[in-house]
Amino acid sequence: METQTTNSISKSRSRIIAGLLLLILLLYFCYSATKWYWQRSALNEIATIQEAFQGEKAREWSKEEKKSSYERMQYLEKGLNKESKKELTDRNSRAGLKKLEVEFDRILHLEQKDKVIELDKWIDREEKSKQDRENQQALLRKQGKTIPPKNGGGPLSNQDLSNLLDVTTPELRAKFHQLVKEINQRRQGRKLPPWNPFSSE
Repeated sequence: METQTTNSISKSRSRIIAGLLLLILLLYFCYSATKWYWQRSALNEIATIQEAFQGEKAREWSKEEKKSSYERMQYLEKGLNKESKKELTDRNSRAGLKKLEVEFDRILHLEQKDKVIELDKWIDREEKSKQDRENQQALLRKQGKTIPPKNGGGPLSNQDLSNLLDVTTPELRAKFHQLVKEINQRRQGRKLPPWNPFSSE
């Protein structure tokens, strides 16, 4: 009789423990599912806001509407985990690179006369940027201050180049190479030194 009672108590404890474990697993599953759903919802809402900013209607937004949308996007981004932040960064990079490819295509397919005008605009922007950097460096030297490197670094490292290969397509790289080639041909015609987009100078 005592043995049966002990077995009964032991079985009851086992059921309780099994029930608690099942409840913990269920709660963990619900927590993970909720967390996953929030991350996906946040990413989708950020995409919607970004798309709205680029739409025609955005031109009609008031300053308050633009500020509210921007602050909402910042709030959502702060709540993203590491994986979602990487996904957002990759998505934004792909979108930005797609715009670049469209611009490269536009310039490369222009008539020669119009292409020269666009290449000159590109060259003038780069020369102005170079001159601004030199003026800033001269001012810092005069003040005895440290000169910061261009864009926070020197020539692209092997890791930088690897990352570029990861996010760009062979087609985009070929178009960029062709554009740089034509820019340097135009620079040569203007008696300017070659342009190296990956240089620290």
